[in-house]
Amino acid sequence: MPSRTLLTGAKLCLPSEVVSDAALLIEGGRIAAIGAASADFDGDRRDFAGHTVYAGFIDTHVHGGLEHDVMDATPEALAAIGQHLARHGVTGWLATTVACPAAQLDAILTAVARAMASPHGAPILGAHLESNFLAAKYKGAQPAEHLRAPDDAELLAVIERHKATIRVVTLAPELPGAMQLIAQLVAWGIQPSIGHTDATYDQVKAAHGAGATRVTHLCNAQRGLHHREPGVVGAALTLDLYAEVIADLQHLHPAVVEIAYRCKGASKLVLVSDALRGTGLPPGEYELGGQRTTLDGRVAKLADGTIAGSVVTLGRAVANCAEACNVPWAAAAAMAAATPARSLGLTDRGELVVGQRADLAVLDAGGACVATMIEGLWVSR
Repeated sequence: MPSRTLLTGAKLCLPSEVVSDAALLIEGGRIAAIGAASADFDGDRRDFAGHTVYAGFIDTHVHGGLEHDVMDATPEALAAIGQHLARHGVTGWLATTVACPAAQLDAILTAVARAMASPHGAPILGAHLESNFLAAKYKGAQPAEHLRAPDDAELLAVIERHKATIRVVTLAPELPGAMQLIAQLVAWGIQPSIGHTDATYDQVKAAHGAGATRVTHLCNAQRGLHHREPGVVGAALTLDLYAEVIADLQHLHPAVVEIAYRCKGASKLVLVSDALRGTGLPPGEYELGGQRTTLDGRVAKLADGTIAGSVVTLGRAVANCAEACNVPWAAAAAMAAATPARSLGLTDRGELVVGQRADLAVLDAGGACVATMIEGLWVSR
């Protein structure tokens, strides 16, 4: 049973502001009080002077880290990724796949479901299929040989079998049969996300009307903004869609992040890492979906120069937004916690508010995570 814990000395990143000199009381795995510290507190008292306490980060787009990948489909790989994420303030994540054969996807989702039942570090909240149903023109780092039409019966059977595990499926809405797939995903309780796509503004609008709720990694691997054809980016910025943002300052120019924030606000932008196998490791060569990527310490690329995911942590992404993109600290933090939580329908976490789950990330002045709490228990410290 979680003990009573009092956090003192730190700044607290509340929903609308960052405050100093306020204590945070944790009881029964929940935030019990925010205010003055009690001198006679008899529980576990922790002083985090010089640090900032955030609501725990939720990463809805993670491929791997520390030489492990979701595609490995092993308990060891998924546990290692979860532990790595917890060390960086993540308190929930979506295990993200790349395009692959149906039998391999079935094995991966089976492993993910088992890992969800026995979490290590940051718990898996479900799977995100950065799927086979993508446009070849904007495949990015996805293996071209595994792209399929949205009516592929073998893949659809796997998705239906694992619909309780899958939370998000990325697809290109302009492909024949995509609208029917969107409707089917919604019926299965899965969120369709628009990505790796050459869709027009009108096609994105139609997909949104059919039930699509998200856009995968805004501006990357999708039709851009043109003054006579707003494209995917124009639709993402103006329609009521959640939009993923990779704020590693490599995928997007800081001004583009600022534009997205000014258009969407923190309530619709979802910071993601799109983290790869090489995250947390030195420069070198690492595998993604059977392809070789080269990591230079900032970004990973395929041999042809295509950017292949990121190695940023969400804590660093929050700092990048605040320090380089003119996003207020509280708003940037919301984009890594409250907004991804709401995008997944989770209303019990994501903010430092009395009654919420005590999922916390404690970061030092340089943005490095020094402690992570999940439901009142320290999972990394």
